[in-house]
Amino acid sequence: MASNVEQSLAAVIGAMQHLNQQFEDKIEELRQKGKDEGELQVLVKGAMAMKDASGIYLSWANHYISRLVKAEGMEPEDEESIIVEE
Repeated sequence: MASNVEQSLAAVIGAMQHLNQQFEDKIEELRQKGKDEGELQVLVKGAMAMKDASGIYLSWANHYISRLVKAEGMEPEDEESIIVEE
């Protein structure tokens, strides 16, 4: 696979993981400060939506990278997905 594409996707994965963790950390910080749990639940839902959206985005990116690999003449099964499922 083109290393630039692979590196770019790895950077996006890292950035999205970092962003999602920052949302979770901030919510926990606000919870520790005694903020209203009802208001925090709105933030929790937003953080969950961000995590889901990033998962969808990364799945599509992985799909198109597989197509790129195939277009380069390699068999997709010769390359592993860069997305690590948890």
